[in-house]
This record gives sequence, C-alpha cells and structure tokens, in this order.
Amino acid sequence: MPDTVPQPELHSIPRFAVVGRVNKGKSSILATLVEEADNEHIRISSIPGETTRCYSIPLKLAGETLIEFIDTPGFSRARQTLQWLKDHHPSDGSEARIDTVRRFVREFRDEPDFMDECLLLEPVLDGAGIVYVVDSSKPFRPDFGAEMEILRWTGRPRMAVLNNISETTDFGEEWRERLGETFNLTREFNAHQARFKERIRLLRHLLEIDDRGREQIERTIWLLEADWVDRRGRAADIIMDLLSSCLRKKTCRTVSSGDLDRDYQRKRIEQDLKERYKKDIQQLELDHHKRMGRLYRHEKLQVTEALDDSALVIGEDLFAEETWKVLGLNRNQLAMASAIAGGGAGLAIDAATGGLTGGAATVLGAGVGYLAAHFKGRALAEIKISNPLSPTGHIPAGGVQLCAGPPSNLNFPWILLDRILFHYHHLIVRAHGRRDDFVIDFSHLGEGEKRLGYAVKFSSERRRVLQTWLAAQAKGKSVDEDSKVFGELEETLNEIEEQELLLPGE
Repeated sequence: MPDTVPQPELHSIPRFAVVGRVNKGKSSILATLVEEADNEHIRISSIPGETTRCYSIPLKLAGETLIEFIDTPGFSRARQTLQWLKDHHPSDGSEARIDTVRRFVREFRDEPDFMDECLLLEPVLDGAGIVYVVDSSKPFRPDFGAEMEILRWTGRPRMAVLNNISETTDFGEEWRERLGETFNLTREFNAHQARFKERIRLLRHLLEIDDRGREQIERTIWLLEADWVDRRGRAADIIMDLLSSCLRKKTCRTVSSGDLDRDYQRKRIEQDLKERYKKDIQQLELDHHKRMGRLYRHEKLQVTEALDDSALVIGEDLFAEETWKVLGLNRNQLAMASAIAGGGAGLAIDAATGGLTGGAATVLGAGVGYLAAHFKGRALAEIKISNPLSPTGHIPAGGVQLCAGPPSNLNFPWILLDRILFHYHHLIVRAHGRRDDFVIDFSHLGEGEKRLGYAVKFSSERRRVLQTWLAAQAKGKSVDEDSKVFGELEETLNEIEEQELLLPGE
C-alpha cells in the first residue's frame, strides 16, 4: 500500500450497473461490496423481483462517495427484447447497435411488458460499466444468452460475476465458456462468504474492464485498505477496554448486621451478588459487541451463541462449565505465564532494593505465580466475595460492603479473551449480504478436556506480556505495558484476519 493517499481526479465518480436475472444475488453482492447490512438501504429478499426500479448504491467512506453502483431490476423478457433489436437494426450498418438499444428504450419506456429491460438499460446507456451477475449453481439456458447479447449490443465495458447461491451444484465451467464469448472478464464472488480481501479483489477487477475510472478506483482501494488497518487498531483498543473493565468490575452491596445474623441469610445475599455480577459482566460483553458491530458496520446485528446445539443469548455461557473446559490456557501454560509474570514483579522488587534481596523476590514471585495458577487453574468460575470487616470481625454501625468479583480462577481473563476473539473472527468473516441469524458457534469445540481456543496457540512471549497486564488489571493497578499489549492484540487480530491463527475446522 502506498505511503500517501492518491488524490482524486476531477472526472466523475465511476459508475457500474449491476444487472442480471431476478433473484440471482445482485443486491447481496452490492450489500457485501459496500458493507451495507441494513435492509432499509439495500432490500435483500428471497422473493423474486424484489428490486423493481434502479437504486443508487454508493460505496462511501467518511461521507465521500467513491464509486457508485446501481442496483437494477432483473431481465424479464430478454429474448423478445433481443428479437426487437435484431428486427429494427439497419442491415446496412448505418446505425450503431447502441443507438438501436436507445430507440428500444425510448419506445418501450412506458410499456409494462418491457419496463424492467428499459430500467436496467438506462444507466448503461448513460455510460455506466456493466457487472452481470449469474447464479453458477444453475445451468446455462438460452434466455441467459439473450441477456448477454443485449449487453454486448451496448458496447459498454462489462464483467460477469459468478455467484454460486446454493453451493450444492456448480456449473461454473459451463458458464465461463459461454460468458467468455461476450464479456471482457469473468470472476467468482460469493456474496455470503466474501472477506475483505475478496471485496478488494473484485474492485481491482473493475480496473481490468474499464480504464476510464482507473485513478479513482485505485484511490478507493487505497482508502479502503487504510481504513481496514485503522479499524483493526480501534478493535484492539475496544478489546483492551473490555478486558480492563471486566477485570476491575466488582458488584457490591452494603449490608447491616441484621442481614447477616443467619448463615443462610449471608449465603443468599452472596448468591444474589454473584448473579448480579454475572449480569454486569454479560452487559459489558454485550456493550463491547455493539461497539465492534458499529466499527465493522453491522449495527443492527442480533448476536446469539451456540453451545451444545442450543442457541443462547450473547454472554449467557461465559460462566458455563463447558466454556471453561475448552477456552483459555491449559494448566501448564497458565502456570508458566503466571510464573513469568510473577518473576517479573519480583525482579522489580530486586531492582528497587538494589539487589539486596539477592534475587530471592524474583524466584519467590515466579514460584508463587506458578503454584497459584497450577492449582487454581483447575477450578471453574467461582466468583469470590470480599468484605472489609473490622479487625475484630464486627460489622460497623454503617454496615459493611460485600463485593462479588472478579472470579478467583486465574484463567478467567484468558477465557474472556478467547470469547472476544471468537466474536471478532465471526464478525469480520460475516458478509454484509447475509440476512440470516448471526450465531457464534462454540459447539464444535467440545472435544474432551482439550483447550481449543486462540490463547493456547499464543507464543510464550505474547502470553507473558498479556499475563502481566491482565494480572495488574485484576488488582486494579496500572503497568507500563499498554503499548506492548496493544501491539500484541493488534497482531493477534491480524493473524486471525490472515488465517494464520486458526481454530479446529478452519
């Protein structure tokens, strides 16, 4: 990517008409290309013929329209249209074919039988390039040949896009042979699976069919790539904010001596506090997911989670036993990370005392960290209750504050981080052309006691940097590791995007 932003030329914004048969995925491709997940702006439906007029679908960034796409109605009477063109085109070649197409549009613009053809041809006649969409899961038929020939008569630059809708059958090779007769270029693009790189690749293909908008299209690609890198950095910042908030979060309640007269009363209060704490953490998770959704332009996305083949509202299974078995670090990794972090804290003490401890603090810190993590790492998400009683154990006249959180298990932040990264992965691979439920599927991870999240695949250095910071957050302390942690998280997100950090089944 160049170091400086290419400047726009004074010529008009590139325009491309997206045409094809009804219900072949034109609107879905546009939604994915321009990152528009709102059905109010791009109507995507399983009902054939939902698009009944032309819609301008701009690809925008920071309020600036970079490329304009035009969603058109589908062909409905292609063979009859082509026959009219052939019948009325002068045999002596005194009229260009595109002028014959113009005469057809003028004559039948207000005729219901040919309204769809006229509507889709108008932007093409006005100079728009052509993106012709076909469903390659269906075989080629003569009607499609008529559509392709009509578009060839316009003489406009044109690219064909194979969009395999069903994915159970593939007639791509047959389509390529047919399309090669009349189109400058044929490319595949799955509107429901395309990632950022596939979107950029399709935009680059536009350069191969029409050189008129080259500089603006190249500028658009540069800006989109720069924006994607910027989003990754903002995503890392959002993740740090959630981790810090969750690790510092305590849910508290002031109680009087009368509330604690009986053991069962205290247990009931503690249980209520634990439940309130879980809901508070779940709300923090939900707020995080909404922020990430806005960042990646999935503002209205409704998220659910799948665990053991059951759909759960987001956040409900953070404290589930199954989650704690498969996410986070394994016991040895957690122990080693804690030992290294503990040793680092001891090293600071040794340095502060000028070495008078003889390195004992470093050794002791590492040993304590290792043992605590090794044994506590086996426990599930037990939420600790703390209360500052007086030295004699009496409750002050003003009452005492009982607080729940965070969980005593040292794996809690790592499990939370794994869940965050799962959400990130599902978010960035979700094409905007999809309108089905957004389900984060954890169910495929249940393979015995094996840890199958992202964290177990981190390098020891990454675990060390993160563990030091996470431990400090849990204690309410600040450490000079923010920039390192940000860098590690940003690189982790990049590895997930580049599919360098994979999970089972990927």
